[in-house]
Amino acid sequence: MIYSGISHYADQRDAFFLENGRLRIRISAARGDMSAIYLHTRDKYIDISRQDTRDCHKMTCYASDFGHDYFFADIDIAMAGQFRKNPDMLCLRYYFELVDEAGARVYYGDSRFFSNEPSDVEAMYDCPLISRREQTFHIPQWARNAVVYQIFPTRFATTEKVDDKLWYKTPIGYKDDLRGNLRGITEHLPYLKELGVDVIYMTPIFRSNTSHKYDTIDYYSVDPSLGDEDDLHQLVDKAHECGMRVMLDGVFNHTSPDFFAFKDIREHGRKSRYYDWYFLDSDDISYGTDSEKPSFQSFAYVGGMPKLNLENPDAASYVIDVACHYIKDFDIDGWRLDVADEIGHSFWKKFRRAVKSIKSDALLVGEVWHFSPDFLQGDEWDSVMNYAFFKNIGEMVCSASLSPSGFLSQQSFLNGQYHSSVLPVLWNLIDSHDTSRFLFRAGGDKRKLSLAAAFQMLLPGTPFIYYGDEVAMTGGDDPDNRRGMIWEQSRQDLDMYRWYQRLTYFRHTIPALTSGSYSQVSADDDRSILEYHLTSGEILIFHTSGDQASAREYTGYKELLSDGTFDGTIPEYGCVLLKGTL
Repeated sequence: MIYSGISHYADQRDAFFLENGRLRIRISAARGDMSAIYLHTRDKYIDISRQDTRDCHKMTCYASDFGHDYFFADIDIAMAGQFRKNPDMLCLRYYFELVDEAGARVYYGDSRFFSNEPSDVEAMYDCPLISRREQTFHIPQWARNAVVYQIFPTRFATTEKVDDKLWYKTPIGYKDDLRGNLRGITEHLPYLKELGVDVIYMTPIFRSNTSHKYDTIDYYSVDPSLGDEDDLHQLVDKAHECGMRVMLDGVFNHTSPDFFAFKDIREHGRKSRYYDWYFLDSDDISYGTDSEKPSFQSFAYVGGMPKLNLENPDAASYVIDVACHYIKDFDIDGWRLDVADEIGHSFWKKFRRAVKSIKSDALLVGEVWHFSPDFLQGDEWDSVMNYAFFKNIGEMVCSASLSPSGFLSQQSFLNGQYHSSVLPVLWNLIDSHDTSRFLFRAGGDKRKLSLAAAFQMLLPGTPFIYYGDEVAMTGGDDPDNRRGMIWEQSRQDLDMYRWYQRLTYFRHTIPALTSGSYSQVSADDDRSILEYHLTSGEILIFHTSGDQASAREYTGYKELLSDGTFDGTIPEYGCVLLKGTL
């Protein structure tokens, strides 16, 4: 038995309540080491000589990554063992019985190993149920099966007359003014609804001097180039009428140097009441050069984006008031939080409490490019932009540097490590305003884009469409990834658009796709195949190479994506969703 591979945290990471009221307990072990794991539970305070509250649950292996197998058991506390007569248990004690492939058996409790089954509760893990139940991670129900569409407002749509030579300019530059606006977005809501979009996420719309608007001058003002408050109200209201949600980009890590607080510091120095709103290294403010950093902390050392000190109570209160204002007065449905991991945990806990007190089902999604479970325990963010998915899809489909089994392992790592409530709402992106377009990285191969979209739509998590991907937009690194949206039909790839429509349709109509309810999952690296058998009966097969693949054992099945009969072959970079008819 590989003792070093066994891991369990007796806190919100591995012992937490689900929203259905059941307690989930998880443990991980070295991959392939265990033949079975059993979870033993009992009441902490009731002596078993008086009432036997002991129970045993065989744990399920639900994910396997490159080094570990992950197991869980869900417990209905009110119905556990003989304890059903006393549904108000105060504290649960538990330990694990581990049986390896060689038949060796050990017991694990209180972070210690025992050769014999422990009887002393102090040799067991402790789970106080009332406090742990209060920590239940509540995710907005509407977000669980949503399709998110990202819009870059200055480049998406406009109600003004703009010459096609400018609108469709390639490559596009930072300063090109396409005059996109909020009314243009509102006019195209029917297009988004027809595509199957549930959530519109817009990059910043507040007053700024740049096209990207990640350097806010005034959080309480819509940038005049985009419209005004009435235009924002109309967009949100019309979207809601269409059954869509609207999320804004919260750039709370940094501001513009023209933000009122920083301007006051420039004018009054240390006498400014806002002096501690920023991290100043010198009273002589300098914005830095290519070879020198600014004289203050800033986003990525960019002098035009000084970093806010949100440990300052007044600065924190100001930002939280801004977030609550748009939730309360404009009825937006949540915030995507820019550079969120560069802001401390104490701030995000306050932020969440304030926002959720106004709109309990508001969604909070942090921008972070790495594994970040510490922000996702139910008291800060609801989800993240899943850049792990972005990297894995790119490596498997674009560069072929990741095998199907490697992809499965990488995804299983997230499934095993993240809180179970987070998994359905991870924003699975293949590109964004911060990356080159997927089609660009795929060398213009639209088959690869079609496959990547299928991975987004047909696997658990939240599909994240960067505007224009659905009509095969391309573009290199920033700013060329922010071209004007293709509206002229002669320029659009309508086959790609219809493919996206088909994918969103089945995502919305087959619940097992989004819940990840599988009876079998396998990867075949030799054939470049990933195969998922859904508990509802469908079979989902992805093919990740440029050669045809055979799946003749399913010949004659109904192929849902093409609405035809499966002939036993999967095309290059293809995907099939099969329904048995035999």
